[in-house]
Amino acid sequence: MPSHPWTISAYLRWCERSLRSPDIDLSIKAIARAHLLNCLKSPDRHPMVARTLRMIEARLRSKASRSDLFRPEDFLMRNKVEDEAAPLKPLRPDRKVGAKRAVRILRSTPKLVSRRF
Repeated sequence: MPSHPWTISAYLRWCERSLRSPDIDLSIKAIARAHLLNCLKSPDRHPMVARTLRMIEARLRSKASRSDLFRPEDFLMRNKVEDEAAPLKPLRPDRKVGAKRAVRILRSTPKLVSRRF
């Protein structure tokens, strides 16, 4: 405690993907309350945090007017064509059955070295 405004802004951007707008507001209020209870300056009034909150709100308002980059049908059709056209390859035909690999382990103690002075 106290949280740096850059850290609060980064946390809000991280929350943007998984939380709704009211939940983001609740989290920033909880952080501000913890600061005020400890007699510290509230980080939600910092210009960087306020700008981040405005950016998140603007992005949420414009979400309906933005188009998706890809249509889900494009990927579904492509996967169907690839599944039908691709023959199955055998798994590792070059490897001999029953061939053992050398076991490599790390030492638990350092290697003893004779020192000559």
